[in-house]
Amino acid sequence: MISTKIPINGVLYHVRITGSGPALVLLHGWMGTSRVWDSLANDLANDFQLVIPDMRGYGESDKPYGGYDGLTLTADILGLLDALGVSKAGVIGHDMGAIPALLLAANHPDRCNFLGYIDEPLPGYNLDVFTAFTRENPFPYWWFGFNSQPHLPALMWQGKEAELVDYFVSAMAADPGSISAEARAETVRTLRKPGGLHGSFGWYREALLSGEQIKTATQAKLSVPVLAVNGQYGHPNVGEQMRLISDDVTDHTIPNCGHLVPEEKPKELAEIIRAFVGAKK
Repeated sequence: MISTKIPINGVLYHVRITGSGPALVLLHGWMGTSRVWDSLANDLANDFQLVIPDMRGYGESDKPYGGYDGLTLTADILGLLDALGVSKAGVIGHDMGAIPALLLAANHPDRCNFLGYIDEPLPGYNLDVFTAFTRENPFPYWWFGFNSQPHLPALMWQGKEAELVDYFVSAMAADPGSISAEARAETVRTLRKPGGLHGSFGWYREALLSGEQIKTATQAKLSVPVLAVNGQYGHPNVGEQMRLISDDVTDHTIPNCGHLVPEEKPKELAEIIRAFVGAKK
């Protein structure tokens, strides 16, 4: 695994690269870093050249307060591909990392072989359904609204990072024990870096704008194949929501899996990706 830093759009990005074959970019989500893909990367390294960044605001990448809307993050990823001399790649995003992955596929199909969209709502289409505090929604995604507030969530998290990471892992994983103590400690370490909390919540501060960007970008349906994946106990019906914007969707629900798919079920996810790419050749 090669680890390097690359300046992109005024942000110094930390990126890890491994494997050989067609390029595949893996974009982590909230509370994650490039490390969430480690087990999957080990499995897929013989099939793909894997490009795995710490997203803006996370891990060892720079952590500015702004620039977390989908189109800015997409520009970051395009800049990363340009810097690495990669003309075209598959792009897979988990959780909030699915937003720039989708916008790259929608706005730059010439740079995208396929889109992987893993366990995330579709902002611009259905986010309001899952964030609504109603009797019909027994488990609303309350953190979208809370995390979007300027400064407040960082104030509430500061000094309690470990306890809150444990809370969200327990809430999101089907088997919380599948997320190791070492993985949790790494998340906590990076959240405690200067700017780490504000960076972490940046996606949420811009979530409504990103939803508008997605709605605009998908007025015409996607022209690249879509792989839609969710855990049995994660975000429901990812394939169904992706069919709103694509006529070429392959969907999978991974049994006994929650929201943290790349860490909970890396072997199963690797098999799904490998089979999907093989079928699309």
